[in-house]
Amino acid sequence: MPVAWRTSKRWLEHLEQGGELLRISRPVDVQFEAGAIADLLVKNDGPAVLFEKPRLPDGTISNIPLAMNLFGGQDRTLRALGASHETEIGDRMVAMMKPDIGLYMRKPWKGLPLVRDALAMPPRKKRKGNCQRIELPLDLTRLPIPTTWPKDGGPFVTLPLVVTKNPKNGEHNLGMYRAQVFGPKEIGLHWQIHKHAADHAAAIKEAGGDGRMPVAICMGGPPELIFSAISPLPDNLSEYQFAGILGRKSLPITKALTQDLMVPAEADIVIEGYCIPGETRLEGPFGDHFGFYSLTGQYPVMHVTAITCRKDAVLAATIVGLPPMEDGHLGEAIGRQFSPVLNFQHRDVRSVHLPMETGFHNLAIVASKQRYPRQGRKTALGLLGAGQMMFLKTIIAIDEHQDPKDLDALLDAMNSKVDIATDVLVLEGMVADSLEAASPYENVHSKLLIDATTLAQHDPRSDSQPLEGSYAQPTPEWRQGNGEAPGFTKIDEVLKMKHVTDARMLRDSIMVVTTNIENSPTPRDGQEESNDVAETKRREQINQLRKSIWQLDNSTSLRWLFITNDDLDLHCAKARRRLLWQLTSRFDVGRGLTFDEQKSRLCWDATTPIPSIEHGVRRWPSITLHSPETLEKVSQHPELKQYSWPPHLSFGGNE
Repeated sequence: MPVAWRTSKRWLEHLEQGGELLRISRPVDVQFEAGAIADLLVKNDGPAVLFEKPRLPDGTISNIPLAMNLFGGQDRTLRALGASHETEIGDRMVAMMKPDIGLYMRKPWKGLPLVRDALAMPPRKKRKGNCQRIELPLDLTRLPIPTTWPKDGGPFVTLPLVVTKNPKNGEHNLGMYRAQVFGPKEIGLHWQIHKHAADHAAAIKEAGGDGRMPVAICMGGPPELIFSAISPLPDNLSEYQFAGILGRKSLPITKALTQDLMVPAEADIVIEGYCIPGETRLEGPFGDHFGFYSLTGQYPVMHVTAITCRKDAVLAATIVGLPPMEDGHLGEAIGRQFSPVLNFQHRDVRSVHLPMETGFHNLAIVASKQRYPRQGRKTALGLLGAGQMMFLKTIIAIDEHQDPKDLDALLDAMNSKVDIATDVLVLEGMVADSLEAASPYENVHSKLLIDATTLAQHDPRSDSQPLEGSYAQPTPEWRQGNGEAPGFTKIDEVLKMKHVTDARMLRDSIMVVTTNIENSPTPRDGQEESNDVAETKRREQINQLRKSIWQLDNSTSLRWLFITNDDLDLHCAKARRRLLWQLTSRFDVGRGLTFDEQKSRLCWDATTPIPSIEHGVRRWPSITLHSPETLEKVSQHPELKQYSWPPHLSFGGNE
């Protein structure tokens, strides 16, 4: 029976009862060590961890324990959501959006769950919340807020529940925007221009007055709060209302002590304060979910006016970086749970998968109905305007009965159902995630749409009789489903070529090649300064390699040529999962995609670009890697001896 947790304590008790909580009672540094332990655990499908004695940078022990990896696994996230199966919440949402009145008239008892959810929606006000039992000194540095990566700009709140309010109608928003501790009473807020909090700040600035924007950062609390903050909700449903639906009971909220805001009464810790719209400070770097340090930028500053907590407070945190990570499990859970809502809003969609290895915004695979010609493309284009999916870099449409999570089936479809000339579309100058490092522009990049669906009847490319008055479009027979697609057979010659470190055929027409690039930014250091000469040489090397391969006999059958750095062993276990990250995170559509003259083949350059003013390449960030000193510390914990770092996440000794 699904359980609603109400508090973080109940969730931790549940994990411990099931043997899914590791307690570490000896002191552990919040600077680097705690994050590395959590990283090791999540990459091994390990338990949640509670650091009972988190050690602050000045050597003192915090009275507030630190919990990490609370949602590190598919089954764990399902239970945290209080769901019995992976689409239950979406099914309940659709039932509320489109109730089956006829059924409820015939069988009134069938409507009781709908009534229960409706009654749970409105939040319930409390005079004083448990989150306000203790008033703490106004000093953020006394909280066990971790610094997870060596190049992070400082400690970051990584599971923040940021409460803001629309100044026009008073509606509250609960968002998750990382928060960098600048000092005892100042903390940065990384809300991007596309977010609701940025809308609220703009409205306050426009309205004038004293210009102060009330903000609260909540930490901990029941899992439904965290899921509400990251869920793609319709604008007419607030996060507080959705948390009530998840918890099957109205969410208790209480008035903040020093700001005109209502905050979750069962949160573990609440930081109250205000921002002055237009006031910013340099924020970052921060090891982010793409696996790189996000670049520094100017973001709002929050001035702290109160810090309160529960009597039994636990500070919940996570670590984000090179996937797989805990946020990946959270994101995949949200994707599965909301698939019925997506199907309801986009009726051609059967299912969608955003692989965690691609940071969610770099690749989406959508299974679409294909009743009429190009329906899969129409479906994909519709999703590119749906909420956070506007940030996508690449979207692939597949047949409706194909499982988008099946990587082998995806490769088969790309091999047998994609005619490069007609099935690969480039959309130039579209919206990008602010964290996208490969694009030459902030918030703008080109997108790629790949149609890997079976041709619908009456498609001008199919072998069926065209509609009256229409023409047939010349198409290879294999694309029509007649016979097998031709394959490339000269990989042995490729392996002998200059600059080729290794090569692997993923399918008959799909090859990935690794190469060594001189003066390339190293994984650990990245590169800030421009090097026009090195970037010119990199491009020349890739172009020469592409031309050499495309000049081989039989190379017209090599429709997909992927080239990337040789910091990956193409034949190690889970190499293909790592390729999902490597081929999407280092790739920019505008810079890295090249077609041959007939547009029958493409080359996908996913080598690390070298910063260059001449070529329009921005500074290239470091990859999130722990320091050798931190790894040595982690190895000394006897509880962790059974865990090891996955080999496919190594960078060939170039760390």
